[in-house]
Amino acid sequence: MASKKLKRWAKVAAQLFIAVLAIYYVFQDIDFEELKSTVLSAHIGWLFLAFLAFNASKILSAFRLNYFFRALGLDLKERFNLKLYYLGMLYNQFLPGGIGGDGYKVYLLNKWYGNSIKMLVSATLLDRVSGVVALGFLAFGLGLFGYAPEALGDYSFLLWLGLIAAYPCYYLLVNLLFKTFKSVNHITNLQALGVQGLQVLSAFFILQALGVETGYIDYLTLFLVTSVAASLPASLPGGIGIRELVMVKGASYLLINETNATALATLFFLISLLSALCGISFLKLKKPE
Repeated sequence: MASKKLKRWAKVAAQLFIAVLAIYYVFQDIDFEELKSTVLSAHIGWLFLAFLAFNASKILSAFRLNYFFRALGLDLKERFNLKLYYLGMLYNQFLPGGIGGDGYKVYLLNKWYGNSIKMLVSATLLDRVSGVVALGFLAFGLGLFGYAPEALGDYSFLLWLGLIAAYPCYYLLVNLLFKTFKSVNHITNLQALGVQGLQVLSAFFILQALGVETGYIDYLTLFLVTSVAASLPASLPGGIGIRELVMVKGASYLLINETNATALATLFFLISLLSALCGISFLKLKKPE
């Protein structure tokens, strides 16, 4: 038990170190006062629309996760599942590394319904993987219409390669390692694209709030790339630090404004944090009768 706790806190310490280091490098390239002014001057109406679009993505994401649970024979009512999902979002933000909201959901569902921990972990893991695949697919596709092909030069073919290979590789993975979930593959993949599409819409509304007038495709392509980076185990919940670093470095390659790109990442994180706090309402969630 002690060694597990030590590993958990070591992971948290490593994530904090990486986040601090990333933020340090961000502020080597941009002016903090300019970033603060840009964030504080954002239009509140557009930010409210961004908040609504983000939460619409989370509601759809909860529905998608429930399809994975149903493949295990676990039939949760949508309303209860949504409450559980927001509670998981809350814990994802504040529990130390190695536990997180997914782990807490697995614990509760195993305790209440007796489903195999291994299969519950597989469901939540595949849910995450399907989301990352959708992110990559949209990033490759959107990138083809922006400055990315020119920025990549001779390697621009990688955009087409990624676009074409994303879902065949995913389906191969499911057929090899997650056969239990084959029956829900098509619907969950469509939902994953819908989830990420709504988050792109949220990012677009943030750009409107910042008064950005050009380069939307490049900002949104980079936003999708940062979302992939934020999902890596090395990042803190919400990808704080990592999102901003990828935005700054990517903006220089795509010839977009670095401060606006960083403000987009920062405001998106704040919206996700505010949304996760809604999970406080469900801290006393009980097994439905």
